[in-house]
Amino acid sequence: MNTSSDFTSNFWTIYTAVIVIASFIGLVWLLVSQNKTKRTGDKVETMGHEWDGIEEFNNPLPRWWFYLFIITVAFGIVYLILYPGFSSFKGIKGWTSANRYENEMAEAKAQYQPIYNKFANKSIEEISKDPEAKVIGQNLFNTYCIQCHGSDAKGAIGFPNLTDNDWLWGGSPEEIEETIRNGRIGVMQPYGGLDPFPQDEVTNVAHYVLSLNENESFRSKANADRVAKGKIIYDQICFTCHQDDGKGLPGLAPNLTDNVWLWGSSEKDIMNTIMQGHTNEMPKWENFLVDGDDTAKLRILTAYVWGLSDHSKDPAPVATPAEDTATPVADTDSVVVGDDGVVKFYFASGSQDLSADAGESLAAILAGVAEGKKVVISGFHDASGDVAQNAELAKQRAMSVQKTLLELGIPEDAIELKKPESTDAGNEAEARRVEVSLQ
Repeated sequence: MNTSSDFTSNFWTIYTAVIVIASFIGLVWLLVSQNKTKRTGDKVETMGHEWDGIEEFNNPLPRWWFYLFIITVAFGIVYLILYPGFSSFKGIKGWTSANRYENEMAEAKAQYQPIYNKFANKSIEEISKDPEAKVIGQNLFNTYCIQCHGSDAKGAIGFPNLTDNDWLWGGSPEEIEETIRNGRIGVMQPYGGLDPFPQDEVTNVAHYVLSLNENESFRSKANADRVAKGKIIYDQICFTCHQDDGKGLPGLAPNLTDNVWLWGSSEKDIMNTIMQGHTNEMPKWENFLVDGDDTAKLRILTAYVWGLSDHSKDPAPVATPAEDTATPVADTDSVVVGDDGVVKFYFASGSQDLSADAGESLAAILAGVAEGKKVVISGFHDASGDVAQNAELAKQRAMSVQKTLLELGIPEDAIELKKPESTDAGNEAEARRVEVSLQ
């Protein structure tokens, strides 16, 4: 019966220490004991064998060889003093593989982070067009994505093509970033042989699925009699996810009417999907691409993947005004509020551009940083217009101020972007502002 003493006893520590010490002593003894010429009287002894009149004298090793062995033993002793290896002794340098990894990661971050930071304030669309970002994005893609999606990003059976315009989970920059960050799991339940989906109905449903396709070459493969029978089962079971028209639901079920077939488009492939089902998992890469609040790698990879897709067929964006441009535009001059140490920058309605005459406010911030204060930036908007676009506009305003301060030489670690509890600051022109708090 095992007891905790099996795991807490220091027997093995002592055992391995004795083995190591004995090995060193044995090696040194062997070298020293053999470091002399064997003689019988005045005659040098031989090794006791002869070949064709030639005998081998029992002489010691050549001096250079002997000293090389001594150096090797000395190196081993010094190594075991400095580094772990001698039983449970950790070495006076305290080296560990975990510390080594962390140090290498810190060195890499110090070297490459400034490159990533250049894209921090750019949109996904801008990053996707930047030549340097494309190279970085391709390297990230080759590291994390190529195993499943292929070097050309066109995927394979069971792995989506990233170069077309078909996105089950959405193809907007935000949706792609969410997919990469948190992963996705898609499940097609197996139905073969389950009531009310008997085995002999699987072929009929497969033919009905072929009949839904917009491509005539697929529809021509569908047998009319089987289509009619398959529709009955489809309307009972399949329509819940794939809908009556077969166009599916984003994030739940794929469109059965287009020419994109993740698991194959033949009758046999479709039948196998119905009978056996499929489970697809896109792993989450957040732990590899996100470091605290630093999402630079994630955004660059998102931009690269987004840029691979065919956007020629993207629907034109619906113009929903951010903030009501009919609202009177405030004076866009920035003002310094000295009483509470807050510098305010005002913006025109719907704009994120910093006023040209914001010099006095910027000078006040530079003076505060010179005194050792930290800069905390928060963006706001007024209550008119689209809520989601307004929130993004408030963020872009804050980032515009941040970018200006960085260009003026303020260290990045002295600046903090802080989202307020509510970015909606009312319906007055003064609501369209950025507040910079010197703390």
